[in-house]
Amino acid sequence: MTYYSRRRVLKMVGVVTIASATGQLLPIPSLNAAEQAVPTQGLEEFTQVSQWLTAQDALNPTVTQALLIAFTQTDNTFLSRLSKLKTLLEDNPPLLKQDRLMFGDANADSEALARSILSSWYNGVVGKGFDAVYVTYVNNLANQLVSDKLVPPSFSYGEIGSWAQQP
Repeated sequence: MTYYSRRRVLKMVGVVTIASATGQLLPIPSLNAAEQAVPTQGLEEFTQVSQWLTAQDALNPTVTQALLIAFTQTDNTFLSRLSKLKTLLEDNPPLLKQDRLMFGDANADSEALARSILSSWYNGVVGKGFDAVYVTYVNNLANQLVSDKLVPPSFSYGEIGSWAQQP
């Protein structure tokens, strides 16, 4: 081991030690959205709209709360947009029977919100790019739908490159 690699190892040990001590000495805020205060405003509406859009009657309540928290933190107009979307879906039930969500130009904002809600349920992420909030992986609907066939829940498992071999 050379002088430079020993020095690098010692620096890394120091950084880990300091980081560990800091984590124990300083109060670090919880990053788990589900542990935050349970939102009451909009929860019932969000649950209902989510059930309609996903066609799932039994959605995970913890994920529902976490998604709602993420939406309200990333979009301060979310609750009013959600209310408008719920009214639109109540007044126009055929919108939910389409193969693809298309609400028309007059309701483009509601269509975008509906797609965003669906995307968050299936991908576990709210938003896009630098503003994206990661909410869940194992409990997203995409992984729940394949959990009876793929363990661990994902779209790839086994050794690296094993997916390329013929079954």
